[in-house]
Amino acid sequence: MTFRKVAGILADILYLDEAEITSDMELTPEFEIEKIHIAKLVIECEKKFKISIHDEKVHTLHRVGDVVKYIENTLSEEEGNISESSEEERMWWYY
Repeated sequence: MTFRKVAGILADILYLDEAEITSDMELTPEFEIEKIHIAKLVIECEKKFKISIHDEKVHTLHRVGDVVKYIENTLSEEEGNISESSEEERMWWYY
């Protein structure tokens, strides 16, 4: 599901058919992906998934699959933090 959303975003940016996007697709000029396209991809993913992709992490994203994995890891970490804070809130109300 995350891959389809990322592929859709990238397809819109590059004016491609979503089916042309694969998880192994490299985010390089050889695939006609310039730095501006990566910046747009990051911004749109941040909006779509309501996450932050830190600048120092952008340089580690070499393939579409890397972006998907980063997003999924970030979402699962945030989900863990939400459940922890909810537990704290429940304990506060209990006492």
